[in-house]
Amino acid sequence: MSAPLIEDDLRVFTKREAAERLKVSTSTIDRLIARGELRSVRPGRHGVVVTIPARSLRDYIYGGDMLSLIHI
Repeated sequence: MSAPLIEDDLRVFTKREAAERLKVSTSTIDRLIARGELRSVRPGRHGVVVTIPARSLRDYIYGGDMLSLIHI
């Protein structure tokens, strides 16, 4: 029953995609990342796109552990 949630955890969003989903600017996404409110994946190579894991977006929107909201 939780398979879609697990598969979704493998998804990542660009800063622009995350901003669209949260209806904020990419500057706001940068601030949320800087404050630690959103987790990001920063590849070691310069010039590579920074991504935000789907789970990080879910945790930000729902305020923490999404599994506590699911009735198993």
